[in-house]
Amino acid sequence: MKILVTGSYHSGKSTIIRSLTKGKSISIDKRDTTVALDYGIVDIENLQIHLFGTPGLKHFKILRQVLSKGADGVLFLVDSQDKNSDGEAKGIWREVEEFLPGVPITVAANKQDLPGARKAAQIREDLNIPPDIHIIPTVAKTGQNAENALRVLLLVTVQKELNLLKIMNKYDGEVKGIQSLMEELNTDIRDLRRHLNWLELRGYVEVDWRTSIFWLTPAIKKVIDQPKLIIKDFTT
Repeated sequence: MKILVTGSYHSGKSTIIRSLTKGKSISIDKRDTTVALDYGIVDIENLQIHLFGTPGLKHFKILRQVLSKGADGVLFLVDSQDKNSDGEAKGIWREVEEFLPGVPITVAANKQDLPGARKAAQIREDLNIPPDIHIIPTVAKTGQNAENALRVLLLVTVQKELNLLKIMNKYDGEVKGIQSLMEELNTDIRDLRRHLNWLELRGYVEVDWRTSIFWLTPAIKKVIDQPKLIIKDFTT
């Protein structure tokens, strides 16, 4: 699964990726400022997550567009202390809406350890963040709530496919389960193969085309088994 980590200049994108990957990330930077990308891999509930961090400076829009291609979700960092960076944040938010329409977003309200850091409710108001987008307070340099923010984003991303995954769960592990799924969805094998390949690439499912069997991964089954899962939104 590919997650884009973006936000305004010096909001903590590189730091949160280093924190999430326990320092096992790469950064192409100049004088501690990302000039190309940050990249790292982390496992959450046996899902392999590829984190792509973008440069925040305004003139790197083309790079942000390139890095956004194929992203399944966006972890958007906001500098909670520096209200002067809100204009930059709004500009990059518009880019996300342009490059990745409809892709799930979770906001990390970063630098909560600093004096004067704004709470989630204030950030929502200042940046006009829609009410259905979760805002998680984080401290990237210590890792506080960093993984929680990523987990919230992953749950929101998986839940976009929840209706299909619930149907798939009925035929999980069955011989000729792919055939049964194709009949229930009233689709042809070409379209179903394309979608199953997409899900397999992201670690949602394992497929054996020879026996027409598929298996949902444990992390995905956990989400399906908790259909009323409530994600806490820190709004105060």
